[in-house]
Amino acid sequence: MKLTNIIAAAALALLPGIAAADTLDKVEGGKTLTIAFDPGVPPWSYKDANLDYAGYEWMVASKLAADNGWELKVVETNGANRIPLLMTGQVDIVVAAMSITDERKKVIDFSIPYGGTQTAVSGAPDNQIASVEDLVGKSIAVARGTVMDTQLTDMALPGTNIVRFEDEATTLTSILSGQLDLVAQATSLNHTIMQRNPGIVLEPKVILGTSRHGIGLRKGDEPLKAKIDEWITANMKDGTLQKFFEEAHGSPMPDFVVEDVLGQASN
Repeated sequence: MKLTNIIAAAALALLPGIAAADTLDKVEGGKTLTIAFDPGVPPWSYKDANLDYAGYEWMVASKLAADNGWELKVVETNGANRIPLLMTGQVDIVVAAMSITDERKKVIDFSIPYGGTQTAVSGAPDNQIASVEDLVGKSIAVARGTVMDTQLTDMALPGTNIVRFEDEATTLTSILSGQLDLVAQATSLNHTIMQRNPGIVLEPKVILGTSRHGIGLRKGDEPLKAKIDEWITANMKDGTLQKFFEEAHGSPMPDFVVEDVLGQASN
């Protein structure tokens, strides 16, 4: 989401009745935690064959709620509207594959990281791309409003065709259907695409960066942030989140995420 749109959403948060500092009291009083959740970003979050919510972030949100005695209520979202849902008070927190960025931190707060990934432009092994210069003249799929969209836009040279889709699900479909053969996304999603279509092989071609995923909160929600940060730290220390991550992704939690959390806890 562009900063102008985020600022507009932030202005809506000033409407009467939205008091960020009271969120934890509201959650505790109603014993219900309402989350923005994107079911179109496997293996982070999706619906399984029975149309039940699944994925790493569902595991995280479910255990967070259960450990605190809260019922979990879901408001489905995508990359473009998850921050507006938070800022207008329709949800208490965002658990929707949201990378912690300086731009977003201007208007919302984040928990400490509960996950993360490397982001890259990925393609087939025989696709002769090794640098950003090689992307000129090529078409690359990306989900609009994501950190990958920002990273690729900032890095791309003139002549690069960035094809933006409205969410991660339609971006994945564009690759699975053969509509496009290059995609800017978290490298963990390469595994998901190859599982769904064994005829497709993807590998990182141009590294865009690393990202840390945090739970999104409204600014001033310090009591709720402190509670969630404490919970993440405890579940990282005992290995629960690492176990969830590997179960969902088929690969270990990135070391930089674990080091971030446990390093902060030791300070």
